[in-house]
Amino acid sequence: MAYYGAEAAVEAVSEFLQDGSYGINAELATMRSALSLSTSKLPNIASFDKYFPKEMQARSFPNCSIIYLSDTGEQVANSRMIDVDIDIHITVLDMNVDGAAEDVGLAMCRYRDAMTKIFLRRLPNGKQGWTLNNGGTVATGRVIRATIDQNTLAFDPNIQASTPNMMLRTNINVRLQEDY
Repeated sequence: MAYYGAEAAVEAVSEFLQDGSYGINAELATMRSALSLSTSKLPNIASFDKYFPKEMQARSFPNCSIIYLSDTGEQVANSRMIDVDIDIHITVLDMNVDGAAEDVGLAMCRYRDAMTKIFLRRLPNGKQGWTLNNGGTVATGRVIRATIDQNTLAFDPNIQASTPNMMLRTNINVRLQEDY
């Protein structure tokens, strides 16, 4: 059965982020090597969730939630293309990163840089970031373009006084073509 719209987009983003060779954790490993950092300063994403923003309710951290927000109607008559709006939330607890509050903030900037880099990746063929690795296995050949619209650093001011827990919210747009 073909996946359409929201489900296909969320599944393609999830598969893209979790890819062992080109996903977010692979890019974090490359970044740690280039910057001579340990996983205590820039840990891998420990858990991934889809469709529901677990954030502080997750069981493992850093946590990444991939959430469908909305989609549009067909972009051009008979194009069979829709734009799907998705949020990616990376939640990091202060205990996940060695150091002070500034170190957690710096780690969040590095998560943002890693996310941006994998979305802009040009090579290898079929693994381009802007196509979510050609749509992965659930939307193969159907992702026309995936772009980051905005990155926002968020935190809960009610608990921020005692713990620098932070969340990076990355909003992306996935233009998806019908499976036909």
